[in-house]
Amino acid sequence: MKLKKLQAFFLFALFLTPGILVAQTAEEIIAKHIEAHGGAEKWEKIEALKIKGRFTAFSLEKDFTSYKTKCGAYYSDLYLGEQHVFEGFNGKCGWTIDPWQEIEYARNINSSETNVFKQKAEFFTPFLNYKKKGHKVEYLGKDNVDGEEMFVLKLTREDGKSEKWYLNTKTYLEYKCEAPWVDFAQPVPAEMYFDDFREVDGIIVPFFIERTFWQRDRITQIESIELNPKIDKSLFAMPKRKEISKLAFMEGDWDVKLEFMGRRGTYRERGTTQSCIKFASTNMLQEQISYENGFPNNLSINFTYDAGTKKYRIAAFNDFTSTFDMFQGELKDNILVMEDTHVSYSDKPNAARMCRQFTYTKIDNNQFTVENKVSTDEGKTWKPQARLTYTRKVEDSLSKK
Repeated sequence: MKLKKLQAFFLFALFLTPGILVAQTAEEIIAKHIEAHGGAEKWEKIEALKIKGRFTAFSLEKDFTSYKTKCGAYYSDLYLGEQHVFEGFNGKCGWTIDPWQEIEYARNINSSETNVFKQKAEFFTPFLNYKKKGHKVEYLGKDNVDGEEMFVLKLTREDGKSEKWYLNTKTYLEYKCEAPWVDFAQPVPAEMYFDDFREVDGIIVPFFIERTFWQRDRITQIESIELNPKIDKSLFAMPKRKEISKLAFMEGDWDVKLEFMGRRGTYRERGTTQSCIKFASTNMLQEQISYENGFPNNLSINFTYDAGTKKYRIAAFNDFTSTFDMFQGELKDNILVMEDTHVSYSDKPNAARMCRQFTYTKIDNNQFTVENKVSTDEGKTWKPQARLTYTRKVEDSLSKK
């Protein structure tokens, strides 16, 4: 008899243990929350969503289109006022084209924006498979919001950022969320409100979402949701600047014929080599090439574009000379002409200044040439020195088709 009373006492004490009670209650609430959204089984069959509707910002209502995937990728085409904004996220890092910041090309998002894009990428509720995502949940008890009783859950994401969610105790659907947000890339606290829940092929989603932060008010009104649309994965990749995209004809693996100018003023073939040209980053094209001209030359050549000068730039490192050579120029009609950005003067009196020029000429998608010229009269006349003819390797040519 004493043993049974002792067991009962320990069971009662175990039941009152805060950690265990909270964990059980949180799990129960989340289970009913997911069921209220249509059930985990239905959501597991969804790989992606295409969402269209109207988005209001700066008192202007405009169309928007968003894509979300189960792996956490996200893309959106929307307007903030009169400015056309694009956002992309691959589940780990993202980019945006936001004219409000006077940046015309895609830029990487900062850490605060990354947290926001993770929120935007969610399938409406972050509690779906939250453990697999590395999130933690704590039940904070009940609260009253706008006259309605709410369960309050604290969600801590895998990156340490936390949110407070208010779920209606009658419907188990979300009513309010307090979470970190951004305003012009700067962190701000925000509140979200959810309404107009509708059924779409068995799942329940809010068709009205209002977000407030500081004096801002953003309203999302969903008009249609397509389940499992076909999505090109390149949609989530950071787009290149239009200027650097014009050099994409150089990307690939190449066989290179080497020709150097002879004494009679004609080119003489001096063998062949190989070149690999690829985008080392979104807006930097990089070439690795080696050849012999008396001595071995191993070059790493980087191509970029400078918006300030509106010119292309080349930074070429030659391990034979152990120096960087800098060039800049313009691209016109598939011909890129690059010249020295600086020149050196000899210590000898009346020494001629040497300038160099490289001309890249696209022939077609599988061939281009590079001609090296020098000038000793301030660029008035140029003397050819060498010519390289690039022919795309057969296997690379097939892959490009």
